[in-house]
Amino acid sequence: MPTKKKKKNSIKAAIYIRVSTVEQSDNDFSSLDGQLNQCKTWIEQKNTLGGIDGKQISNYEIYKDTKSGKDLKRPGIERLIKDAKVGKIDLLVVTKIDRVSRSLQDFLSLIAELEKNDVNIAVVTQEIDTSSPAGKALQRMLLVFAEFERDMVSERTKEKRLETIKAGLWPGGYQILGYNLEDQKLILNENEATLVIDIYNRYLKIKSASKVAKTLNKDGHSNKQWITKKGNSRGGGQFHKKSVLTILKNHTYLGKYEYEREVYEGRHDQIIEEDLFNQVQNLITENSAKPKSNISSETPAILTNICTCGFCKNGMTVSGTTNRHNKKYYYYKCTQKNNEGISKGHNPKDLPVQTLDNFVYRTLVLLLKEPELLKAMKKRIKYEGADRVKEIEKKITQIQNLLKSKKKDKTNTLKLVTDYASTSLKETYQSQLESIVLEIEERENEVEFLSEQLSKLKNESPIKTSEYKKVLQDFANQYKDNDVEIKRELTKVLVKNVESCVNQDTDEGTIEVQYIADKRLEADWKEIKSKKNANSQMKVRTFGTLGSPGRI
Repeated sequence: MPTKKKKKNSIKAAIYIRVSTVEQSDNDFSSLDGQLNQCKTWIEQKNTLGGIDGKQISNYEIYKDTKSGKDLKRPGIERLIKDAKVGKIDLLVVTKIDRVSRSLQDFLSLIAELEKNDVNIAVVTQEIDTSSPAGKALQRMLLVFAEFERDMVSERTKEKRLETIKAGLWPGGYQILGYNLEDQKLILNENEATLVIDIYNRYLKIKSASKVAKTLNKDGHSNKQWITKKGNSRGGGQFHKKSVLTILKNHTYLGKYEYEREVYEGRHDQIIEEDLFNQVQNLITENSAKPKSNISSETPAILTNICTCGFCKNGMTVSGTTNRHNKKYYYYKCTQKNNEGISKGHNPKDLPVQTLDNFVYRTLVLLLKEPELLKAMKKRIKYEGADRVKEIEKKITQIQNLLKSKKKDKTNTLKLVTDYASTSLKETYQSQLESIVLEIEERENEVEFLSEQLSKLKNESPIKTSEYKKVLQDFANQYKDNDVEIKRELTKVLVKNVESCVNQDTDEGTIEVQYIADKRLEADWKEIKSKKNANSQMKVRTFGTLGSPGRI
């Protein structure tokens, strides 16, 4: 037989309050405080008038968020839904519907979840009670208008921007090369304007935005630099392909503004003649239409997305060149150098793809042949698992100690609320109590989550020795016999990063191979070394020394 629900003599309420940002919550207390007071006043009035359906609202819990209402991914809402499922809530009280959600779809989803758990909603400033059919219809209608209002705000922002542009004024954003900004008007900067014209002419001659950037940087030019109203310096960096193309496509240099694919007349001076502008646009279109070959996928480059420049920490791309015998050669090249050219103190060497790939492969082969590697791998995983267990256990202990302290604070504050019930201090202590209760619940949820993680870690089955051995034995054969894409994936299994600090000018420097879980490998390296290679000077990470598998 189905279990009958106990008839309730009182109602447990949930008050939900929200502000859009943490800053608003901290700096404008009246917003959260005002919502809370409105909800509490509504509850008191209902109780004075006999309650809801003859039942008094006996107590209430406060749920609050400091996030946007665009979706339901908020801690307060998530905790509210959780409590509704276990019967802690009979009624949700909010000041307005859009405090819960500004999305009709999300709100209806929440309503369905609450109705499933017999939770009604009361909207205090809009006199909505979802226990009645009329209330349900009205709440949906009001939410449609809330979503409509949100869309209208976005539309009004666009309209204001368009009105500014139609008036021929600067609509805002980053300042651009060639002009200074004064009272929302663009004032010609003659020196910068000369450079803008030069950039257009260079592009027509060189036919490559990235190469134009390199020549500009080599000649000592830099992007637009300006001071903000707060006195902060902005811009002034080196040119690169993207910044050059932004200049080349900008209708502002025609004395106009482009917005939503429409062009409007501006009040500022024209820098680029239309004929020159159109020639550049045609060349950009022509270059874009040319099929781009994916060099990294067409060549046997194994270390794509792994190799980095040790001087600037940028990745290295694969570039190719053809000699007079039509033979193709490929190189790993620093992306910053490739985009911006050589700059002061930054001229990393272009590394031959085949040579560097073989170099890294040989380090892997040597490592895999070491008889103690198996022991070191198992030891490392054991250490990491044990460290993680200790870390979680320590965290749980810290939170539990904090919970003990918070529960004492709760008891003491509850006593203060009772002792000062008839004074003006009651509200202050009540507010403190509510904050303490919220933190206790959040901390208890955290302990529950960490305990689940701890249980999973302790119950994990250890990896069998035979599985380790199989991986080590098969790795070299799989690497050697497979295609480029599989070689790349196999390399990523053990290699985290390959960093080159070789200077093109001096032809000196190091190639560093960093393995996955590199720190543990370094710590265990003495055990990894076999007796045969005990005197070897090969290091785990830095190569290019005596005993290394090869040189670049």
